[in-house]
Amino acid sequence: MRVAVGISQNHDPRAAVFDALAQSIDDAQRPDLTVIFYAGKFDPDAVWQAACSKLAGRPFMGGSVAGIFTDENVFREGAAALSLYGIAARTRLVSTDGQRVYDVGQQAGRDLAHDGDQGSTVMILPSVRNPRLSVLIRGVYSRLGPEFQYIGAGTGTQFTEEGHTNDGVALAMIKNVHFTLGTGHGWIPFGEPMLITRIEGHRIYELDGQPAATRFRNAIRQVAKQDAELIGSNYQLGIPCGNGDYIIRNIISSEDEALVCVTAFPSKSMVNLMTTSVLALPAIAKRITEETLIRHPHPRFAFLFDGISRERLLKENFVQESRNIFRTLQGLPAVGVLSYGQIDSSFGIPLLHSSALCVAIGGVSG
Repeated sequence: MRVAVGISQNHDPRAAVFDALAQSIDDAQRPDLTVIFYAGKFDPDAVWQAACSKLAGRPFMGGSVAGIFTDENVFREGAAALSLYGIAARTRLVSTDGQRVYDVGQQAGRDLAHDGDQGSTVMILPSVRNPRLSVLIRGVYSRLGPEFQYIGAGTGTQFTEEGHTNDGVALAMIKNVHFTLGTGHGWIPFGEPMLITRIEGHRIYELDGQPAATRFRNAIRQVAKQDAELIGSNYQLGIPCGNGDYIIRNIISSEDEALVCVTAFPSKSMVNLMTTSVLALPAIAKRITEETLIRHPHPRFAFLFDGISRERLLKENFVQESRNIFRTLQGLPAVGVLSYGQIDSSFGIPLLHSSALCVAIGGVSG
């Protein structure tokens, strides 16, 4: 297995993709899979055309993200590419196009899998525009099951060599690569659990039979002893997983006492008020990276999916988080992106996380 990474800060979409790919591909040997992320207001068609031109029919996948980060910088505009050689991979692109997202996930899983794929890793890049991302992921899992690993992130646009969209999902089946996965967030529960008593999609109208924003605000007052901002603060909702862990769900707005979340919840879900110590987040990121890296027998590269909401919470201190991550990797080739949700199966099944750091260390098993 061979790995190469390229990053470009060019403000032109075609030039940015060309620059990143020039660093990651070898003219003497085309890669077996290239994963491309871009940030900024680039024309998706220009990005896709550039990738097609440079990769000449080889499998690739990718999407748009909120930023690309290195050990010292966050790039709001540019492209990053990670190319893998000596593996086997295939990709699929499926558009939702008004269809039921669970059915779309099932179709994607059915189209992607072949006999003999068991034990491989599925990378999923779904559209963040769809508030039912968790349902789509469950659809993929319903077809493929627990014999696969799952990694990925929410993206603005999605593409493979087949084309590009902004309302679907790009997937890749990655064979002959061993991954160790680690996810964490540093959020802790406070107070008593609350029951979602009325919800439509990703809008929570009632918690414990009360207007959702009122109940949430009162829960914050019990912790903070004062009023606090509901949006963009260090208070969110968490779904208990039954093993002491929680999945965070970001609240993105409040409308007429309803809480609008980044993705849908199952009806009658129990949720907790979650809070965090912002100053502790970089140390938590270091621990997540260390624990994931140490479990891999022969690490060769890493995908780093860090929540955009973490970066917004940390502000200028995010550089400490990125330094901790990259220094822990000790020069391992890696692509770090600020994503709109993080996907991994470190809990056994693929789950969509918010405000989390997902680290996927890839390499050979022995």
